[in-house]
Amino acid sequence: MHIQQMAIPLLVMAFVIYRRTQRTIGFQFFKPRRLIFRMILFTLIIIGFLANAALHPRTLFYAVPGILIGAVLVRYAALHSKFQWKNNELYYRTHKWIEATVLILFLGRFLYRFLILAGSSDWQSMQNMQYGQHFTTDPLTAFVFFILGTYYIGFNAYILKKGNGLKKEESPLHPEVL
Repeated sequence: MHIQQMAIPLLVMAFVIYRRTQRTIGFQFFKPRRLIFRMILFTLIIIGFLANAALHPRTLFYAVPGILIGAVLVRYAALHSKFQWKNNELYYRTHKWIEATVLILFLGRFLYRFLILAGSSDWQSMQNMQYGQHFTTDPLTAFVFFILGTYYIGFNAYILKKGNGLKKEESPLHPEVL
């Protein structure tokens, strides 16, 4: 019975993992609105986590290094990003190791938390727990989120700025990597 209850959430998670993998690896279509939406979303969530950290200062010990590591990933990703025109449309990507690192962080932490929650004998009390509480009881989740949040905000800001600059120029007649 436990497996049957988990079937729909597992299918939804499999779909989320598939979409995240597809969006992380390879050239991505330059969509300024999507980039702005992601930046706003991650900024709001990080502000929420920082507000939660005011109530639970222990979380700050994980937030600061997470933000610093995320900033290093942004810097490295910006140095190794490539833009390409295909059919007069702009595409971008970063270094394959940055893509892999971000994907592994996301999937690894996501699956780990799922397995911990699914294997918990106290499943019902975990469901009743307030949203922010599990981040204070498991600060590693907050640490990974601060890395990913900082990375996505910074990298999307970089791609938006660079992509808009390239859009202002005429697209090349022949597709090439910039």
